[in-house]
Parts: sequence; C-alpha cells; structure tokens
Amino acid sequence: MSNRFETHSHTEYSNLRLLDCINRPKDLIQRAIDLGLSGIAITDHDCLSSHMEINIYAQELKEKNPNFKIALGNEIYLCPSRDKGQKYFHFILIAKNKNGYRALKELSSRAWMNSFFDRGMERVVTLYDDLAEIVKKYPSSLIATTACLGGELSTLTKQLILAEQTKDAESVEDAHNRIVNFILWNKSLFGQDFYIECAPGQSKDQVMVNKRLLSIARCFNIKMVLGTDAHYLKKEDRFVHKSYLNSKGGEREVDEFYEYSYLQSEEEIIENLKPSELNYEELCNNSLEIYSKIESYNLKHKQTIPKVKVRDYPKDNSLKEYPTLHKLLLSNDIQDRYWVNTCLQKLQEINKYNNTYLSRLEEEADIKDTISKKLETNMFSYPNTLQHYVDLFWNCGSMVGAGRGSSCSGLNHYLMGITQLDPIEWELPFWRYLNKERIELGDIDLDLSPSKRPLILKKIKEERGKNFKKDIDDLSRKNLGCTLIATFGTEGTRSTILTACRGYRSEEYPDGIDVDTAQFLSSLIPSERGFLWSLSDAINGNPDKDRKPIKMFTNEVEKYPGLLDIMIAIEGLVNKRSSHASGVILFDEDPYEFGCFMRTPKGEIITQWDLHMCEAAGMTKYDFLVTEVQDKLAETIKLLQANNEIESDLSLKEVYEKYFHPSVLPIEDKKCWKALQNNSVLNIFQFDSDVGSQAAKKIKPASIVEMSDANGLMRLMTSEKGQETPMEKYVRYKKNIDLWYQEMRREGLSPQEMKTLEPYFLKSYGVPPSQEQLMSMLMDEDICGFKLSEANTARKIVGKKQMSKIPELKKKVIEQAKRKELGDYVWKYGIGPQMGYSFSIV
Repeated sequence: MSNRFETHSHTEYSNLRLLDCINRPKDLIQRAIDLGLSGIAITDHDCLSSHMEINIYAQELKEKNPNFKIALGNEIYLCPSRDKGQKYFHFILIAKNKNGYRALKELSSRAWMNSFFDRGMERVVTLYDDLAEIVKKYPSSLIATTACLGGELSTLTKQLILAEQTKDAESVEDAHNRIVNFILWNKSLFGQDFYIECAPGQSKDQVMVNKRLLSIARCFNIKMVLGTDAHYLKKEDRFVHKSYLNSKGGEREVDEFYEYSYLQSEEEIIENLKPSELNYEELCNNSLEIYSKIESYNLKHKQTIPKVKVRDYPKDNSLKEYPTLHKLLLSNDIQDRYWVNTCLQKLQEINKYNNTYLSRLEEEADIKDTISKKLETNMFSYPNTLQHYVDLFWNCGSMVGAGRGSSCSGLNHYLMGITQLDPIEWELPFWRYLNKERIELGDIDLDLSPSKRPLILKKIKEERGKNFKKDIDDLSRKNLGCTLIATFGTEGTRSTILTACRGYRSEEYPDGIDVDTAQFLSSLIPSERGFLWSLSDAINGNPDKDRKPIKMFTNEVEKYPGLLDIMIAIEGLVNKRSSHASGVILFDEDPYEFGCFMRTPKGEIITQWDLHMCEAAGMTKYDFLVTEVQDKLAETIKLLQANNEIESDLSLKEVYEKYFHPSVLPIEDKKCWKALQNNSVLNIFQFDSDVGSQAAKKIKPASIVEMSDANGLMRLMTSEKGQETPMEKYVRYKKNIDLWYQEMRREGLSPQEMKTLEPYFLKSYGVPPSQEQLMSMLMDEDICGFKLSEANTARKIVGKKQMSKIPELKKKVIEQAKRKELGDYVWKYGIGPQMGYSFSIV
C-alpha cells in the first residue's frame, strides 16, 4: 500500500455561489484518515470559510494522528482580466505555512471585493498580476497545481489534441504557445512548488488529457500529482450528489463531470488510472513531497479589542479605599486611565459621586480587571471604543437606543453614555452581564436608525482605514476598516425535503417529484415555537426534547426508494451566505492579521468566517442593530423642530437628551400607559405584532416593570393544551394579589418562606417571567443557595428546555432548598413557567 497526500478536495462551503459539494469538513477528513492517507488539502472554490473550523479540528487530531496533515488551500479562478464572456480557469493554491495562509487571505479577499456577475453567476476572479504580486510579497509560501479539467493547462491540452486530430495547424500552434507560456510563467513564479495535476478517472476527456499531461510534465521537468477533486465521499454517494446538483433547476452533466469526483481508495485510483497509463507510485511520491512542505500552524488567537485614540489623563493617586479604581488611576495603560476618569467625572456631573455608586463602579472594575487577565486583553478598551462610535452615530443623524439586554446592567456603560438606564435605580445586577465565573468579553447591543446604518459603516471604514499600515492596498484600505460578519445558511428541514424532491430521479420520476407532493411531505413535520423539527427528530425521535418519531412521514417518504437517503445526506449542508443581523468587526492597523473577506449576494463586504470562528481567530464583535422606531423618532423630532414645537437650534442628540432620554420621560404619566393598553401608539418595540398588542391589551402594563413582564409572558406557553397560560394567571393575580398568597399557603409554605419569595415573585404578581428572577431566587441562601455558575447553568437548561438535564436540575433544586415544600414551589411556579423560553428583564 502506497502512502498518498490528497491535493484537491472540497467541502460544503464550495456551495456558497453554486450548489457543488456534499462533503462536511470533519467527515471528509475522517474519510481521508480511514483510507490511510498521510493528509489532505482542503481546496474549496474561492472560499476559505471552512478553514478556521478545520484548523481547530487539526489541532484536536494531533493526539491520535500526529503525522496526519491538513493543508489549507483554495481553488481560485485564474484569469488575465475581469472581462465578461471569458472562460474562468480553475487553479489550486495550497499554503505551506502561515505566510502562505496570509497570502491566501489577501488573494481571496481581493478577488471577492472585485467580484462581478457574468452569464447569471457571480464571478470571483484572481488576476495573473494579483497572483504574481502576492507571491512575490510572500515568496516560497504557496504551492500551486494546475487543477482539474477546468484548469487552464488541461483546457489548452484538450484544445491542442483536438486541433491535432483535425489537422488545424493554426489552432495547434496557438494552443502549444499558450501551454508553453503558461508553464513558464508558473515555473518562474513558483519554482519547485509548481505541480501538474492529473485525475483518476476513465472518461474519454480525462484519459486523453492525462496522457498528454504526462508528456508535458516530462518535457518541462515538472512533477505530476493526483487530485481526486472530491465533491462527495464515496462512490455510493454519487446518487445523492447527483440529486443535489440536479435540484438547482435544469439538468447538469453530473455523470461526466463528477463521476469520479470522490475521495477514492487506493484500489479505485489504480483501477481508474489504468487507461491513462500513469505510474501510481510516482504520483504518490510526488504528493508526499507536497506533504513534506506543509508546516503546522495554528490560526487561533486570543480576542483583541480594537482601540481608538482617547484622552491621556495624568496618573492620580486618589481613591485608595477602592483598590481597583485606584489601580486604574495609576495604570500605565492610557485606556485604563481614560475609562476610570470618564466614569468618575460623569458621577460628579450627575451628583452621584457617593459610596453607593463608587462601590458599584469598583465591583465592575474588579470583574473587568479579572477577566482582562484571564483573556489576556484589556476589557476597559471595549466600552472606550464603543463610546467613541456612539458619538459618531449621533453625528451621522442616527438615534441611539437606550440599550437592550444585560449590558444595561453596567453602571460604567451608563456613565459613558453607551446605555441610558441607571442600573442602580433600575436594580439591574452587573453579574447578569459579566462576572468572574463568566470569562468572556460580553456584548453591548445598540439600536440605530436603519436609514443611517450605511453612512455609519462608511464613516467607520474611512476612519479606521486611514490607520492601516502602509503596505495595505488601497482597495482594502477603503473597504476593510469595518466589515459585517458572515452567516451561513443551511438546508433546513423544509428546504431539505423540497430540494431532495426536486433532485430525485428514477424511471417513474425522470423529472423529480412534483412540488405538491414535496409540500405535502414537508407538512407532515411538526413545528415547535414556529420552528420545524429536524429530519433526524422526525425520523428517529429525540428523547432530550420529548419527541417521538413521525411514522406517517417516514411511511410516505419510503414510497420513493432512495429519497430518504438523499434527505438525510443533505440536511444541514451549508448552501448560502449572508450577513449577521447586527454584528460588525472593527480592524486596527491590519485587517488580514486575523481576517479574510467576501461579499454577500447583495454586495456587502463580510468576513469569510461566521461569528464563532471570527472570535476564535482573534476578532471582536460589536452589535449595531437597527429598529424602525429609531428612524421614526428622528423624523418626528425634525417635524417638531420644523414646526417650532422644539428648539430648532438643538442637535438631534441635544433634543433627545432634553425631551426623550429615559431619565426625563414622564413614565408615571397614566396617559402613556393608557395609549399602550389601547394599542394607540404608532410603534412600540416588541409590541408591534399581533401577539404583542394582545399582551398589552390583556396585561394593561402601567409601569416599565410590568411592560417588561408582558414582553416575557407573551412568549411563555403551557406544557399541556387547555391549561391556564402564565399570562392569564398574571392577569388574574394582578387583579387580586391575595390569590398568590392563597396559592403559597395551599402548597404548604410558611409565612417566612412567603416573605423570602416576595422579592422575586411579588413585582410580577406571583408569575416571574425573567431570567434574572429565576437566577436570583436560586442564588438566595434562604431558598436554594446556588452559586452564580450553577444558577446560570439552570437558566440555560430551562431556556433551551434541555430535557435530558431537567430531571437532574429538578432534583438539585428540591434537595438544596431549605425545605422540600419550598423547593417544590420554586420548581413548579418559579421555574416551570419559563421552561422552553426564558427572557431577560431588560
């Protein structure tokens, strides 16, 4: 058995522009290991999106497979220009080391930023000049191969052979000269790192080209390597792959083009090479030469927080009674000193420079300082940067929302003008946002005006691009100071069924299964909270989610032999790209230090990795959400100013802070709440839907707390049909709170236990709907005495309804409760109603 390194393979991320491949990254790698390969190169179609996931997995594999190598590459489209109507030739690049990977990132990003449409498809082209420029910038860092039959060398070779057969001397000369020029150009650029690829296939074209490639390789003294161009794992998966490609409308020549495009075993390769008369051992040895050139490198990096220029406050030896604040005042880091001085000055400005507020700020600073050390970054620079851009948002004519989510519990965010709620006044605990047991950066979600977001992003790109290093090209400088984050769509349950039916082929169904039948099959899948079950759950059931198999669905699908196999194989495959709803990445001096970039179908520039992989690579997300109400508020202010109802000489921010800031709004005014109860308000976030308006009508909130309760209660369901919903119970108890006390007495609680529960139940009339209430009651020493980490775990189990973990949690709650009756009550009435959907109070 000969050892071999696979030089050409694809994963599901090759589907981002055109359905192409059914290989999942880890399955492809495991197949290579099972076949005894020495390693494999992942070379998706001008896309690096699988690489972070694969690089992380490669580190995990080292323990059991220390000699197995996973190379990261790219199958680019190499052309002399971006003229439309040309042929877009395939070409393989493989990174030898981290410099080579940097080269891949720059090349791919440049190709995507210059993408265009031609003949109905988005084209992502790398120019000869671009490739030459980057290879010279990072010498001896890339390996190149000529790729498949879609490559320029194989295409020209086929043209040469056909011209010879027809005795077309002019075409022979043209093809010959272009081959020579192509080979010499690559040899001068890549030297000994340039290889000619052949493929183990028995199609007429492949055999014909393989034979001539051998003579070309010998003529120019270039080594040949095998590339299976794997688009599916095994020969038996061909029918699934064929169906997947056929599903995209119109028949594709999948038999000829993809018949041998799978990760072949040694026996299969030897058999499929026989007509080409190539030396298998020699090809394997050449591939091992590539293997030997591949270095191990890790793309993971600790998250870095992008910085902005801040005022340089002098060191200050005060506040010794608050050790962390004192340390920050004396810090050598300008970001530390800016954060603490900004917060302290604001406290003085709003007349809250007292022990209560300083102690809270000390608590927050201590937690941030602890997390900074563990993450090896500076947590204080995160709000510093965001504060800078909040000012930019206002200057761009955008409203900035009061804040949402747990970030509103940060006093420092409030003091820096990032959020607009005083967390001490609103009794918002900082541990809900960050704590010493939750080692992460924490998100701050801000709402902006949708109409101003493009301008905001443009301004940030311009500002940050100016700070890039001198060797960053102008295209990158213009576009990459700030980018959106990629999201990858997958074949969901419904799309899987419809796609499989469209692509299905048999004698009885030569054109696939009709749409009506496909729709009927998809209608048999149950849904829960608006989401369809997965196919796996529908077929096999899911004890963790208390789901049983749907036999009717399985019986109907099995009427079409092989259809179920197609569905199972394609469910969850990546098939599209888009942008994160709110997340953006800001870059400092060098966007390619951590990132690589592409475009959405709409043309927006995004990262080539999703959020989790971006963070693993070292990037940090900022959340710039958009809500229509912000635009409506801004327009309302303009109209009020135009009609002299509000001072016309005030800026948007000045008007907002004078008349609309939460601290000045007349939230006690009954007219406001009457308008909400009557659904006569034009826009109220979360209450614009039918469900939201009905919740407001039933609950009749008369305070922000009740409004927050309504926001959570409208999402809570009953475990059994016909039961009273949490919202209905809330309304009933609100009318007569004594009903809650009667309930506690019926459940055997003592007067003292009732008093203990009041802080967590009474504000919500005995029906607490928020995560904060759930966690707080569990952490109360007089109830269950959970640690913060234990309470947070409970929150996740309840919110996600993790059925397998619920019995253990219930046992823990009851056992740790001061008394069994108290534990039973907390489980039944404090935790139970939130099962499956737990909502934050903010």
